Amino acid sequence: MMRAPMIVAAATLLAACTAQQIVAAQSGADSAVAQTQPTIALACWLVQAADAGFQVYVASSKPDPSVVADETKATQAANAICAAPPANVAQAIADVMGAYKAVVAATPESGGT
Repeated sequence: MMRAPMIVAAATLLAACTAQQIVAAQSGADSAVAQTQPTIALACWLVQAADAGFQVYVASSKPDPSVVADETKATQAANAICAAPPANVAQAIADVMGAYKAVVAATPESGGT
């Protein structure tokens, strides 16, 4: 009978340690996301610059409408992230998954799945 309390105590200690490690890992990941804010801002600026260049191209060369539609969808996905940059790792993952789902849904070959 003396083993049961020891096992419970060891399991409790292990669970607490694991919870602390999870909290530390999440804190580290959140810090990494926070440190990427200048890079995200630069990427957003680059998207805007690329879109402006593409609009000049569209006005001068009349590309295929499907190409214009694809560029518009890609720019909208990027702008959604740029409008509310992720503040933590959970939001960053959610944003990436949301953008991925939007691109897949907008890609005819994927069948929207």
